Amino acid sequence: MFNLSRLLSPKTEQLAALDLGSNSFHLIIADWQDGELKIRDKVKEMVRLGWGLQDDGSLDAAAWNRAQACLDRFGERLREFKPGSVRVVGTKTLRSIIDSEVFLQAAQQRLGHPVEVISGEEEARLIYLGVAHYQAPTNGPRLVVDIGGGSTELALGEGMELKLKESLDMGCVAITKLFFKNGRVSKNRLEKANVYCSQQLFPAVEDYLDHGWQECLGASGTIKAVAKVCAENQFCDADIQLAGLEAILNCYLEAGECNLPLKGLSEERQPVFLGGVVVLHAIFQALNIDTMHAAESALREGLLYELKGRLEHTDIRPSSVQRLAERYHVDSQLSERVDNTCQLLLKQVAETWDLDELETSKLLTWASLLFLVGLDVAHNDYHKHGAYIVENVDLAGFSRIEQQHLAALVLAHRKRFPSKQFPLDNSALLKACLVLRLAVIFNRGKRRQALPEIQFRAAEQQMSLLLEQQWLQNNPLTRADLENEQQYLSQIDYNLDIIEL
Repeated sequence: MFNLSRLLSPKTEQLAALDLGSNSFHLIIADWQDGELKIRDKVKEMVRLGWGLQDDGSLDAAAWNRAQACLDRFGERLREFKPGSVRVVGTKTLRSIIDSEVFLQAAQQRLGHPVEVISGEEEARLIYLGVAHYQAPTNGPRLVVDIGGGSTELALGEGMELKLKESLDMGCVAITKLFFKNGRVSKNRLEKANVYCSQQLFPAVEDYLDHGWQECLGASGTIKAVAKVCAENQFCDADIQLAGLEAILNCYLEAGECNLPLKGLSEERQPVFLGGVVVLHAIFQALNIDTMHAAESALREGLLYELKGRLEHTDIRPSSVQRLAERYHVDSQLSERVDNTCQLLLKQVAETWDLDELETSKLLTWASLLFLVGLDVAHNDYHKHGAYIVENVDLAGFSRIEQQHLAALVLAHRKRFPSKQFPLDNSALLKACLVLRLAVIFNRGKRRQALPEIQFRAAEQQMSLLLEQQWLQNNPLTRADLENEQQYLSQIDYNLDIIEL
C-alpha cells in the first residue's frame, strides 16, 4: 500500500509521535480535546543509533539491538493507539544506512504503526513547526537551530511562516566519531572539527545573514544540555552565549579527554556532548549569534501538530504539489481532466482490486498534477525528467517513500513499462499506475474532447475497457494508443481487453 497517513475522524482522543533520531528516540503522547493538544507523556531513550553507522553504510549489531529493544518498549505503549493516530519518522541515520528497508520493517512490526524516513529539509520544517507552536513569537523573524546526532537543521521564519530551511551533515554523534572517536582532545583536533563545521555551514550562511532575525532559538537535547551546563557552571547567563561555549571547549582542552564529567551534564550525554558543542560554536561564529534561548519543543512536537493538521484536513502536501506543478508550468486544465478520468476509473475497480479508495484517490490526484513537470526540462523522455524532479525536489510534508511512490507513477505513466525501476511488488501502487496510464491515454491531446462512457472492469491481472464502437472509430489515435497499451501491459503479465459496444 502507500504510506499516506490515513485520516481518522476528528473524534480521535489520543495522538502520538515518535522521532527515531541518530542519538535519541523521542516519544510524545497527547490528548486531543476540543481541538487542542494537551501533552500527556514524553519518553526519551538514548539509543545512539548513529554511533553504529559503519563506513559502508551498514548498522552494527550493537546499535541495531539497542534500537530494536527500545522499539519493543515503545511498542507496548503504542499498540493501543488506533491506526492513523501515530506518526513515526526516522532522520539522518535512517537516511544513510543501506539496509533501511530491513530496519523499517522490523521497527513497524515492533511498533504496530508505519515508519517513514523524512528528508533533512522536511526535518527542519517540522522542527520549526514544533517550536512555533510551543514558543510564543516575538516581533519579527526567528532563527531556529536544532543539533541532532547525525545532522543539524537551520530554519528561519516569522510566526508560522517558514522562509528558509537547511539540513547540514554534522551532529553531536557524527562530529564526535569523526574527530574524537578515541576519546582524546587536542587543540589541533578542535581546530579541524571547527573547520569542518564551518565548511558545512558556508553554503547557507549568506542567505540567513541577508534575511536576519530578531530572536534565536535552539531545539533538542544538545542545546538544552549546553544551556544547563553554562548555567550551572556560571559560564554565561540563562541563555547561551559565545563566551559560554568557549568556556566549555576550554574545559575539554585542559582535560584532554572527550568523556568529561561536567556539572549539569547527564552521564548518558557525556560521550557525545563535545561534538555538539563544537557544532554550536561554529554556528555562533558563522552566523554572528549573540544569544540563543533553549526551546522546550522540537521535531516530535512538530510531528504531533502536523498529524493533528492532517486529521483536521489541513494537510500541507496538496499545496506542496500544487506549488511544484506551478513552478514547472504544468497545464492545469489537462491535469484536471486526467485526474477526473483517474477518479472515474478508480471508482469502478477499487473494490475488485482491493484498493483503498481514499489513499489511491489522493495519490492519483497528486500524480495527475505532476506527471507533466518534466516537460519544462525537455519534451524528449519528459517522464524521466519528471520522475527525477519529483523524487529529489523538496516537497514539504512528504516522506521519502511518498515521494518515491509519486516519482514511480510519473516515470511509468507512458511508453514501455519501466519494470526495472518500478516497485512491481507493490501491487497497490502498480494498479494505481495502470489507472493513471489509461487516464493519460484518454486525455492525450491538449484539446478538450468529449470522452465516451467508459466502463472499466478489473480482477487480479485481467482488465477490460468497454467503449462505444463509434467513439473508437472517430478517435483512431486513442484507439491506437490503447492497442499499444495492450502490448506494454502484457510485458508485465497484465491483460487488457478492449470491448466495443
